[in-house]
Amino acid sequence: MKSRSCAAIVCLFAFSMLLVSVDAADWNQWRGPNRDGSVVDSPALLSSLPDGGIKPLWAVPKLGRGGGWSSPAIANGKVYLYANPRQKTRDAVIPESKFPRLTEEQQAKMSQDELTEYDKKRREETAANRRKFYEFFEHLYCLDANTGKELWRNEHKTVATKRPQSGSPAVVGGRVYFLGTGRKARCIDAVTGKDIWETPLPIESNEQQVPSSVAIADGVAIFLAGRLFGVDAKNGKLLWDAEDTSGHHSSPVVWNHEDRELAIANLNRSDTICIEPRNGEELWRVRGDAPRSTPLVVGDRLITYGSSRGKGLRCYKMSLESAELLWNFRGIADQGSSPVVVDDHVYVQGDIRLACIDLETGDPKWRTNLDVAKPRYTSLIAADNKIFYAFGGVLCFEATPDEFRPLIDAKIDNSGLLATTAYFRDKLNIEELESTADGQAEAEKLWKRSFGRSGPMSCTTPAIADGRIYLRTRSGVVCYDLNASASR
Repeated sequence: MKSRSCAAIVCLFAFSMLLVSVDAADWNQWRGPNRDGSVVDSPALLSSLPDGGIKPLWAVPKLGRGGGWSSPAIANGKVYLYANPRQKTRDAVIPESKFPRLTEEQQAKMSQDELTEYDKKRREETAANRRKFYEFFEHLYCLDANTGKELWRNEHKTVATKRPQSGSPAVVGGRVYFLGTGRKARCIDAVTGKDIWETPLPIESNEQQVPSSVAIADGVAIFLAGRLFGVDAKNGKLLWDAEDTSGHHSSPVVWNHEDRELAIANLNRSDTICIEPRNGEELWRVRGDAPRSTPLVVGDRLITYGSSRGKGLRCYKMSLESAELLWNFRGIADQGSSPVVVDDHVYVQGDIRLACIDLETGDPKWRTNLDVAKPRYTSLIAADNKIFYAFGGVLCFEATPDEFRPLIDAKIDNSGLLATTAYFRDKLNIEELESTADGQAEAEKLWKRSFGRSGPMSCTTPAIADGRIYLRTRSGVVCYDLNASASR
């Protein structure tokens, strides 16, 4: 018995080591190799764009279109993307809606009780039509990171959900882990695209989408799918079910502490929890007030980011027994964006605001406003002492506490060209158009036509690996080489 136990421990250790072995150049999961939005070792990147912009290294149109908001993962020279599209069944004729969306004038004529009842019937009708007239699929794509060529596609027919499933995959130890629709935890061979295991999670309702992305800690795949679950990454066995938790949006992260891997997750309402991955044991929980953003771990510091200014940005000092609140900055908030830390400073976006906060004290170093409309859910990422934000376009600024120093403020036009806003204004003669009597409206139409099918998809976050940035756009997936040494 003793020899068998020792052998089992050795096998488990070897498998665990395989799971955590990740090329530092990869962006193999949600928010990168350390799930903190940062690239540790990055080549020198462009500090400005050439006058004529840069063309994509490759672009794949329509890939994943209409299939949710999963962000790409990059590992071992491949790009992995999950999508959950729907397709109208052959010859299906969808009847005219009995409960269409109401105009503001129609709503004004109804009482609150009437509006509530009408909305209920409209949602029931929509759900019934989805199930009756559409088929739903989930696709895991694998592309060559150098060319964009599709290497394989794992495709399954799935159940209908109100919105597409949108968690990002994690590529660890030659396997791809993700949460599919119907609350099914799945594991795919990263090389062949073949199914390895599939585990339905025991949750009462499986028709709600889950934006949360899987994390791998100590050989366990951890899912926040209504509540927290731990699944053996090797064989798909359900190890534990944390019934005293709830959540759908935030993604768990891994805290490496004293040669141990622990998991931390933001739950619904207010709690942030630390758990032992192998058995789901709760070590502590605090009031993080961050149900949608992903927690950020830097050494023994935990940063949570709330969806209102009253909750704001919080920093805790963690131990195995507790997490002590160090400071709370209330000057910024967002529905789901996650911050990033570079050189002991926190960079955070909330609505149109952008700020730099001292990690030690919580004091603001600078604040500025973004020239974008209604940004949310898209997270900041960092590489080569630069911060990137991709909402509507691509913004790059220097990671410095001295002042806000923008380096690149760019758009992507319908041809895929990434160039500065100033370049496109000049190319499209926007200034001349705006000078005429009716030119303002014409300029706005031209601008929308030029960029309406392109640009980063809202609510997704780019990946950076080997100096290349990979974006999920409104029309597909695109890759740009940002290496400073690249020939143009």
